Amino acid sequence: MRLLLIVAVLAVPHSAWGVSPDIFLRASSHSGVPVELLLAVSHVESRFNAYALNVSGRSFYPSSHAEAERILNDSSDSVDVGLMQVNWGIWGRKLGYSKANLLNPTLNVLLGAGILGYYVRLERDWWKGVGRYHSSMAWRQRNYINKVWESYKGILSRVRR
Repeated sequence: MRLLLIVAVLAVPHSAWGVSPDIFLRASSHSGVPVELLLAVSHVESRFNAYALNVSGRSFYPSSHAEAERILNDSSDSVDVGLMQVNWGIWGRKLGYSKANLLNPTLNVLLGAGILGYYVRLERDWWKGVGRYHSSMAWRQRNYINKVWESYKGILSRVRR
């Protein structure tokens, strides 16, 4: 099953993702978070858009790195960045990265996977960890878990075909 997923992920043309799917495989290997779960979270967070931003609750989908940087330069500290929507105010600053650094797809997915892994270990449960990745509020966690679960099931069903 796992081998089928890896083959399926690598078979998708890079142009369909905007980035190499290998990033998710590497992040999974480093963090211990299953690649299927990383893909589901990224799908829910950014629809696999490396330039996706959420500034104080408002979503942006810039078409280029330069456009994303312009938006980031005008943003507050409350900004989620990239494929895994890493929050700069909570994580980026603490880890020593600039907002623009978080636009790097490899760094973004590796950090997102590490953060997700941290919450999974903290909660001692995969799905509770997924909820905490998104929010500290229980009702937001439940809604988010449902979205990620649906994406996760979709990913698994594509692999089984």
